[in-house]
Amino acid sequence: MLVSDINEETQRVGDTPALTGYPSIDKPWMKYYDEAVASAVIPEGSIWETVVANNHNYPHEIALLYFGRKISYKTMFRRVDEAREAFIAQNVRAGDNVALCMPAMPEAIYSILALDALGANAVLLNPTSDAQLIHRILMRAHSQVLVVASEIIDAVKEALTGTRISTIIECSAMNSMNPLVRVIKHCRKNSGTLSWGKFIEKGRKTNCSIYVDDTRASSDTPAITVFSSGTTGDAKGIQLSNKSVNAMILQYRIAGFKMERQDRYFAQVPIWFSTGIVVTMLVPLALGITVILEPLYDFKLFRTHILRYEPDYLITATGLLEFLASEKDTSRAYGSFEYLAVGGEYLAPSAEKRINEWLECNGSAEGVHKGYGMCECGGAVTSTNSNMNAPGSSGIPLPHVIVAAFDASSGKELPYGERGELRVQTPCAMLGYLGDPEATDAYFWVDEAGAQWACTGDMGYVTEDGNVYVDGRICDSYTTSRGEIVYLFDIERAVLDIDCVRQCKAIACEVNDEIAHVCHMVLAPGAECGRAMQEIEKRCADVLPASHFPFWIRFYEGSLPIAPSGKLDVTCMKGNREGLQKLHFPESKPAD
Repeated sequence: MLVSDINEETQRVGDTPALTGYPSIDKPWMKYYDEAVASAVIPEGSIWETVVANNHNYPHEIALLYFGRKISYKTMFRRVDEAREAFIAQNVRAGDNVALCMPAMPEAIYSILALDALGANAVLLNPTSDAQLIHRILMRAHSQVLVVASEIIDAVKEALTGTRISTIIECSAMNSMNPLVRVIKHCRKNSGTLSWGKFIEKGRKTNCSIYVDDTRASSDTPAITVFSSGTTGDAKGIQLSNKSVNAMILQYRIAGFKMERQDRYFAQVPIWFSTGIVVTMLVPLALGITVILEPLYDFKLFRTHILRYEPDYLITATGLLEFLASEKDTSRAYGSFEYLAVGGEYLAPSAEKRINEWLECNGSAEGVHKGYGMCECGGAVTSTNSNMNAPGSSGIPLPHVIVAAFDASSGKELPYGERGELRVQTPCAMLGYLGDPEATDAYFWVDEAGAQWACTGDMGYVTEDGNVYVDGRICDSYTTSRGEIVYLFDIERAVLDIDCVRQCKAIACEVNDEIAHVCHMVLAPGAECGRAMQEIEKRCADVLPASHFPFWIRFYEGSLPIAPSGKLDVTCMKGNREGLQKLHFPESKPAD
C-alpha cells in the first residue's frame, strides 16, 4: 500500500488519532514534542548570519575552548571577519570551492564561517585519507586554495601534483594555544606556503570594499562539503546547503534537549563528518553553547578532557564509552552529562545496561542516549531524549523529520514493526553529491505524492510508539550459493545479546577455501574464552538459521581495532587471520 493511497484525514477516537499503521502518516513520535514544534520556521540566509543573529548580544560569552584557552564570541566574530577579508584578498569569490584539511582547531572554524559569509563552499578533507583519494577530491572540486594544518602538510603535498591548487595556507594546530606553548614547540612554516599570519595580514592590506557580492549566500547555496568514507566505492562529496545546517540548528533548538547558553559541548567527532561539523560544532555555536575543540582522536586524551572540562554534552563512538565503562572510571565529570550519546555502532541492550549502571555509580540520573544519522541527512536523523529512551532503540525522528521502512523493490511503505530499507524525509538533506548527478538521483527517491526521500541503505523498522530500530547496512550481507541472504548484522546482534560479550563485528571472508562468518570480538572483563564460546554456540543455534552460524571467532584484548575516523577498522580485521578459533554447531556446515 502506497502512502498516497491512504486517506490523509486520519480518523479519530475521542481526542486520540487512530493509527493507520503507517509511520509517515501517523507520525507517532510527535506526541513527545510540544505543539509549537510543528510551526517552527527554519532561519533564512547563511549559517554565519544565524550564528551572529543568535549571539551578537552576548559578545563576552565563550564560544570556543581550546586546550584551556577561552575564545569569546566577540573574538570569534573578529577572527571570522579577518579570515573573510583574507580569502577575498586571495581572489576567493561566491560559489568557489575552498579545500580545508584540518582537525578541529579554531582557524578551521574561522575559515568555514568566513567562507560561508562569502557564499563560498568549504570542502572538508579527511587528513587520514590516502593521497590518491585527496587528489581525486581536489580535482573534482576544482579548488585553487587549500588551507591545511602544518602538522599534516607533508602527507598532503603528494596529492597536490596536477591539481589546480595555487595557494596553500598553512596553520599550526598550536597557533591558537598559549603563546608560551608555541615557543616551546618551535612552530615552523614550510617553504612554498602562506602562513596563517601572513594570510590575515594580506587581507588587512587589501581594499575589500571594492568586492561587491551580488550573489549573496542564499538558503540553497552550498556551504559545506564532506566526503563519504569510500568503503563501498569512491568517496562521494556530500554538499550541505545553508538551509541544511540552519534546519539542524532549528531541530536541536526545539527538540527539548535542555540546552542552555554557556553549557559545554565536547566536540569529539571529527569535523570532516557531517555529525562533527554540523551537530557537535555549528549547532552548539549557534545556540550560545561553548564548544570544546578536540583536534586529536585519542583514548587517553578523550578521558583527560572529560575529567578536566566536565562537558554537559558529548556524542562519541560506542567503543570509546564502553572502554570507559569497562575500566569502571569514577569521577564527578561522568555524572554531570545533560546528554551523553553514542552512535556509529550498534549498542546492545546488555551493553547499554552496563554503561547505565556505570553512569549511575558516577551520579548520573540521565543514562546513555543513542542516535542515528548519516552525512547525507546533515548528520542526525533520530535521537533518544529524556522522555523516550527505549533499550536497543536509536530514538525517535527529530521534530521535522519523517522516518519509515520501505520494501525497496516495490517502493511500498511497510507497516509498524516490519523490517525494510529505512528512508528519510528531512529539511537537513544534502543538495546532492558534488559533480555526480547520477549518484544523487540514485540516492533520492520521490514518492507518488511528490515527497523526496533519502534512501539510506540501512535495514530497520519503526514501532507504534515512534521508535526507530536500525539493524545495519543492507550491503553488509551476501547471498550464498543456495540463494540465502546472510545479514552479518543479525549475527552481531545475536552474539552481543550475550552478557559476557562487550564488542562483536561479524565479517564474511574466505577461511580454508570456504566463505565463513568470522566474529571478531572483545569479552567483558573477567569472562573466560572457553565458556564464552559455549554460550555463543548455544545462543546462535537458538536464534539464527544455519546459514548465519559463525564458525570462526577471533578474540581481542581491550577493544576492537579503531580506524582514524573513529569507526571500527573492518579492513584491519578482515586481514587478520591469526588466532582464529573454531565454533562447533551440530549437523550444520558453513554456507558456500
